[in-house]
Amino acid sequence: MAVEIAHLRTSGMHCTSCSMLVDMTLSDLAGVSESNTDLASGRTIVTFDSDVVSIEGIIDAIRGAGYDAERVA
Repeated sequence: MAVEIAHLRTSGMHCTSCSMLVDMTLSDLAGVSESNTDLASGRTIVTFDSDVVSIEGIIDAIRGAGYDAERVA
C-alpha cells in the first residue's frame, strides 16, 4: 500500500454543490480514502493508494464529473 496525498487545483466549480460533487465522485473511486474540496480556494486534497489509482485517474474522474483539475506542488 502506497498512500499519497495530492493537492489539486480544481476549476469550474460555482457553488457548494459543485465541490460536494467532486468529493462524492472521488469517494466512489477505488483507492481514494479521503477527499476534501474547498470551493473558495478551488483546491482539492486527496488521500489515495497509488497502487490502486493514479493521480491521472483521479484527475480523469474529476473531469468526467464536469470540472477540471491539475496537480499543484
